[in-house]
Amino acid sequence: MSTQYDPQLSILLASLSEQTYVQYRNGPPPGNNGKIDVPTGYTQIASFVAPEVTPSSKLNQLSDIAWGDIRGSAELRARFAGIADVYFGFALTSPSQNIIALRGTQSDFEWALDSAIPQVPVPLVWYSHGKFQQARVHLGFLVFFILLAEQIFDAAKQFNTSSLCLVTGHSLGAALAVLASPVLKLVTGNQVIQMYNFAGPRVGNTAFADGYNELVPESFRVVNLADMIPMLPPTKIFGWEYAHVGEEWSFLNQSGNVAGNHALIGSNNYTDAVDRSVPTNAPRVYPVTGLGNNPTS
Repeated sequence: MSTQYDPQLSILLASLSEQTYVQYRNGPPPGNNGKIDVPTGYTQIASFVAPEVTPSSKLNQLSDIAWGDIRGSAELRARFAGIADVYFGFALTSPSQNIIALRGTQSDFEWALDSAIPQVPVPLVWYSHGKFQQARVHLGFLVFFILLAEQIFDAAKQFNTSSLCLVTGHSLGAALAVLASPVLKLVTGNQVIQMYNFAGPRVGNTAFADGYNELVPESFRVVNLADMIPMLPPTKIFGWEYAHVGEEWSFLNQSGNVAGNHALIGSNNYTDAVDRSVPTNAPRVYPVTGLGNNPTS
């Protein structure tokens, strides 16, 4: 198995990231069964859901949680009792590989949590590795991951643990892919994990990135250099430190607006770029210029 960026895998995973949005737009359960247009040779074995909460006082309910001690999603779901679930992604399996795909931001509540940049400790019951003892991650991203984690683990326990497990997502889904990938190895025993994400923000501090890179060295972030989301949160803000994981594969498409530069689907943007094998890991000097940046910064 190659440890290099695979353009064909990137094409497949970008298309499945698109399917996570289709799954959401088709409506919530039970009216929508969560089924997607599955690629030939794969079987869908799970759909993932999380509550869709309005951005009101619900965010205040998260201030008193001991994040490092959380042991399951029930501790959060109890605070969102009575809130309807929406789809957040799915799991596929085939004779040779398995896929976890996770969705990006769609609702006002999700945007509100995306902006919740304070760092909190990772739940050590899942991140049971020495390098994660000092790991701290983005509060908003961690909330979504906790709500989804046990569903993801249950699906992954159905995988052949010796087969390649691919984890993917766009935007918020990219952040969730970063949070999920090392835990899939630690909790479910899936040994061969690769992560491809698109338009992914920074997720945690240097301790988190170091632990992540040790456990999931085959990780590839596809980035439009004109997209501001991969530059967020800043590397240093209000005393918190953020670092990217994995290897950056970049392209440059200036669509003329923030949303267009970030969109998964759009002329010359993420799906078009990977379909035409445009992204490169060539060294960069500064993201917006297209002339170079440190791929691990």
